[in-house]
Amino acid sequence: MLVADPHSPDFNSYVSVVDLRAFATGRGYTVPADDGECGQMLMQAMDYLEGKSWRGQRASTLQPLSWPRSGVRFDGVDLPADTIPQRLVDAQCRLAIESQEIDLTPSVSGGGAVIAESVQGAVSVQYEPGTNKATPTFPWFYSSLRGLVVGGNQVRIERG
Repeated sequence: MLVADPHSPDFNSYVSVVDLRAFATGRGYTVPADDGECGQMLMQAMDYLEGKSWRGQRASTLQPLSWPRSGVRFDGVDLPADTIPQRLVDAQCRLAIESQEIDLTPSVSGGGAVIAESVQGAVSVQYEPGTNKATPTFPWFYSSLRGLVVGGNQVRIERG
């Protein structure tokens, strides 16, 4: 069950199905009519987001998700430690939409199944379509969450 209330101990999503539908409609994306399917897509997006390193610290050691966070400064402004940035909400929606076409967190990393291989001066390898299980990357992800997520060519440094 999807719980988008950050004050609930069962909090497991930054976004509700209603939020996902509004995001998709506003941008011309299509999502399933079934709320359960939309909820599964949002949970897959959360799994992807929870695997990222975020700036700042969790606002509470008891919270089940990475956000809300304290100590995050965005565009020269300290973000309130009790909110979830709209950019993060939008990212979860977009990842949920992406999950319709691609596995966001594949269990096996590596190339696809080899279906043909030949050597004629240079090696030529052909892979079966749809069998690549490498972790996906999204060019928009780090730019849209700039200042919130540690990524790209950034390294997290903390004082001891």
